[in-house]
Amino acid sequence: MKKFIFGILILSIIGYFGIGYYVYDQAASVPCDVYEFEENNSPSSFVIWEEYEETINASEYFIDNYEDVTFPSTDNITISAWWMEQNPGGPTVIITHGLTSSKYSSGILLASGILYRNGFNVLAFDLRDHGDSTCEDGYYSAGQKESYDSASAVDWLVNTKGIPPESLGIYGQSLGALTALTTSQHTNDFSAIAVHDPPVNFETLVREEMVYQGFPGFLFEPTSHYANIFEGISLTLITPETSLARSAKQPILIFNGMLDERILPHHSLDLVDLANSLGIETELYRYDDVGHVGSLWAYTDEFERLIVQFFNENLAS
Repeated sequence: MKKFIFGILILSIIGYFGIGYYVYDQAASVPCDVYEFEENNSPSSFVIWEEYEETINASEYFIDNYEDVTFPSTDNITISAWWMEQNPGGPTVIITHGLTSSKYSSGILLASGILYRNGFNVLAFDLRDHGDSTCEDGYYSAGQKESYDSASAVDWLVNTKGIPPESLGIYGQSLGALTALTTSQHTNDFSAIAVHDPPVNFETLVREEMVYQGFPGFLFEPTSHYANIFEGISLTLITPETSLARSAKQPILIFNGMLDERILPHHSLDLVDLANSLGIETELYRYDDVGHVGSLWAYTDEFERLIVQFFNENLAS
């Protein structure tokens, strides 16, 4: 009887972590590559999403003056980036892409062009396991490792390019918004944050992401335990809550599409509540008719006006 019970226990443990591995493998894997339809994009020439080709003239946002650069992050990771210098030592914005995306994304390049043509230096970089940066293991770590990549971008600009922290801001889309909000876990050498559809309460996000990808939300537990024990990653160790509590209270600009099914709109309200509890100023703009990061495309002129005004007000010139 004892052997039977022991056998059942062992099978249960194997099954529990087997489920955790399966969900982790499916939900956290990333291609370590650039999408084929984006691989010819660059700051000097990129293609706008087809549905906006008639309303956005991409050439207005092209940047001929850019440089391929690399810099180190943690874990022997090499980060690949495009450095677009407009004003040496002047106001600068780091731009960070979303999950499975890269600096080749037309959304990243559109945002880069908007800021560059308004006088900002821009650094658009690939997170680890994305684009041209080091492919560590083909999994994203829910911002745990990615936050170090963002902090490394800050350090490179401050220490290599001589950008004063009071002149440095961060803008992120989706996963890039999460890394922007968690950068303060490692450094506060920047002065403002702008985010597009940011994840905030991470356990809630992971459960919602599982449902989005077709898994029951309750599978968060075996997935989290698998990641912690076998991958050495605590999915909820570094979060916007822990990082903003360590921040220098940098102001936050938030764009939110109310039709977003990837990161549900309540996260933006959660961010406002969290920031308010910490004495951090926020500006929130919500759009009823667009989904994930959609306001960048549907309201490009308004996005330009708001983000330029925000960084002009909060970054030293």
